[in-house]
Amino acid sequence: MACSAAQVFLLFLALSVAGFARLASTEAQELSRDRRAAAKVAKARSASGALTQGLLDTQEAPNGTVVSKKRSKGAREPGSPGFWQELSFLLRLGLKSRKGGALLGTQFGLLVLRTLLTVRATKLSTFYLTRAISEASWKYWARWTYHFGMWMSSAVVVNSGLRYTESLIALEMRNNLTRAAHARYLANNAFYRTAVLHAGSLDNVDQRICSDIEAFAREAAFLYGHSFKPLLEFTLTLQESSQQLGMKRPLALFASQVLVTGALRSITPPLGRMVAKEAELEGVFRAAHSRLISHAEEISFLKGADAERGILNTKLSALMGAQRWHALQRIKKSMAENIGKFQGLLVGGMFVHIPFLLRSSQGEGERISTFRATEELMLKAGQSFVEILLLSKSLDELAGHTHRIGTLFRALEPQKGKDSKDWAQHHVAGEAIAFEAVTVCAPEPNAEEARILVKNLKLSIPKGSNLLITGPNGSGKSSLLRVLAGLWPPTEGTVTCPTTGVFWLPQRPFLVSGTLRDQVTYPTLAGFQRRFDERVLECLRAAGLEKLADTPAGLDREHPEWDDVLSGGERQRIGFARMFYHKPTYAILDEATSAINQQGEQALYTQLQQSSSITFVSVAHRLELRRFHSIELKLAGDGNGGWETVKL
Repeated sequence: MACSAAQVFLLFLALSVAGFARLASTEAQELSRDRRAAAKVAKARSASGALTQGLLDTQEAPNGTVVSKKRSKGAREPGSPGFWQELSFLLRLGLKSRKGGALLGTQFGLLVLRTLLTVRATKLSTFYLTRAISEASWKYWARWTYHFGMWMSSAVVVNSGLRYTESLIALEMRNNLTRAAHARYLANNAFYRTAVLHAGSLDNVDQRICSDIEAFAREAAFLYGHSFKPLLEFTLTLQESSQQLGMKRPLALFASQVLVTGALRSITPPLGRMVAKEAELEGVFRAAHSRLISHAEEISFLKGADAERGILNTKLSALMGAQRWHALQRIKKSMAENIGKFQGLLVGGMFVHIPFLLRSSQGEGERISTFRATEELMLKAGQSFVEILLLSKSLDELAGHTHRIGTLFRALEPQKGKDSKDWAQHHVAGEAIAFEAVTVCAPEPNAEEARILVKNLKLSIPKGSNLLITGPNGSGKSSLLRVLAGLWPPTEGTVTCPTTGVFWLPQRPFLVSGTLRDQVTYPTLAGFQRRFDERVLECLRAAGLEKLADTPAGLDREHPEWDDVLSGGERQRIGFARMFYHKPTYAILDEATSAINQQGEQALYTQLQQSSSITFVSVAHRLELRRFHSIELKLAGDGNGGWETVKL
């Protein structure tokens, strides 16, 4: 027996629904198993404070929403600014330039023009075409052709201009916000506080600056154009359609739509939290890859590829699990939006159809033409109204990016209040280096657990008096230098240090991307300015590195990563060449010759000692360096902060 088209359609519909339901239920079961397994792992790790996987930070509440088990890094903290306050701050920062204002004004004008074109074109085009077909009139068809061509040409220009302007607004916002973030991130060692001391509890600052700002700018630029347009379009289309329907029917229609949308909103998931959580897990996954790149050589020596693959796959599983779970949750959002849209079409159609069904005395052609024009206008008004109601969903997604970027800027703000006063009291400017009753503790999340490294240190280092700091590993030698540099605050006491003329030589010197010349002149980048060459070559010879310039490129020699072509000893010699170039008043050497043989070390210190203008403070384990210093500070490393000074 042959099947009818209706039976085939019903069979296809039933199979589609069954397939979709099976896929969703299978996915939900798999994710539930993964979440239960991850919860057991989290309980085992909770004692050591291990990072809980992304799926464990959210659970499904009985009402279907996702709630946090514990306050995650992406959650809003008590006392933090609200969404509108953060959004206002970021928009002012992102569009503060004159160019930003001009772009907003241009987009506003184009939006008004497009809305006027849409409303007018919808009404006239539908009226003329319907009239032409119902009456078989070539005259009305010619009018429709003329108007359609004019509106189409105008719409092409306006829509292209809007798309381009929206892109420019997003780029302008990203440029301004990123530059503002750079200014705060690289001011007063904020990058050190956030990366090493974890100030502000920021996770993956690089991702927030590189990815989250871009996503925020894109969403904010989109929301501006796609919120004003439906508002204006709704107002104009409602005004036009009310000429045939009056105002009561449309207003009753839209009031019912508000009630339905409010009811549907209760079943939709919190998109803002989802967006923030996914961004956080993306950052964790990227950080794992960055760590692999940074420690590629050590991992290769240890043959740790399998272990690292397991770590990367664990981070990926957390990210994919969260995204799969959120995709399942977004089914509710999609169903609510579609129910609202089709319900609006059904109810709206009834409101429009009934008045024209009652106009039996009106001519057929005119009635049909007027009906079609009014129907199109009401459809436009309904679509615009639904867009307005759904703006809250777009705001939810924008809220996730807004909170992450707002948190970034709050954490990078200059220290204020009591903390900044304490910092200023502990660090003062002076002509010489001095420690006055300084106590140094290793920074710990819990201050009560902080280890005392140095206690009540009283020491002055006048110019010309070179200091050697010695002690066992972990006694606080490098920590004391961090306090001197202002990277760590002392627990007690006051540190005096010149604001200029102090140069630091760490154990592993930083090599900048650029030429050989730039390695010596950093942090002042000379680029290809050859007027520095004679002095740069002199400093390289003093550090025993003249061979590096003995190539056809000379000081213009470049390499994408200098760490890969220089040995540990050569990198440390670059640090000495850099110090000779800048001629500081004080040089702070933190095991700056640990990778250099004893003979080379003696030669460098002899060269440094002959420069009477440089007073140096050295951290070292080789006692042969005592002859180059006048004072030795011995740190006991006994857990009580013991120390003593010896004149050499």
